Amino acid sequence: MATLGYIPKSIICGESIWVSAANTIQSGEDIILADYSPASGYTLAYQFASSTPLSVAAVANDDDSGWTLEVTGAQTLAWSPAVISYAGIVTHTDTGRTFSVDTGTITANASPLRVSSWVAVLATVDAAIASYASNPNGSFTVDGMSVSYRSMSDLIALRDYVSFRLSQDTASKSRRIIRTRFT
Repeated sequence: MATLGYIPKSIICGESIWVSAANTIQSGEDIILADYSPASGYTLAYQFASSTPLSVAAVANDDDSGWTLEVTGAQTLAWSPAVISYAGIVTHTDTGRTFSVDTGTITANASPLRVSSWVAVLATVDAAIASYASNPNGSFTVDGMSVSYRSMSDLIALRDYVSFRLSQDTASKSRRIIRTRFT
């Protein structure tokens, strides 16, 4: 199935996707599928294959000729930065038959509001490294994960892995350089 062009190509996680005739700034149109209208007994849902999979039901417009779709900012904020595949699926309410009517991908960029859970793990590993002299065979628990270590090399390897995962979570965040000059 071809991409219909209703879903934007790129968003920032935490940004709403709103396809509606009432949204005159972005799309200004409802999702219209000539062969599958709400008046003919069809429902429409969009499924997003993200880090937090999501299915959002579209709402029939006032004259039952098409649908409006809203994926809230709270729903997209839960996504990790990635290229996310989506599919629009219509279902006939009487027969239960389903049809794919739209497919594509959307690039979800990191939100400046999202904090990686790896930050807490890195801080805990750093604290374990700092206290290693007094507790060489220890363990710690963070974010529901229990970690035991036997040597400083275990902690250093864990710190390298956690740093890598943290950089993956925050990789698409742009750096900002602010320069000023005082005279």
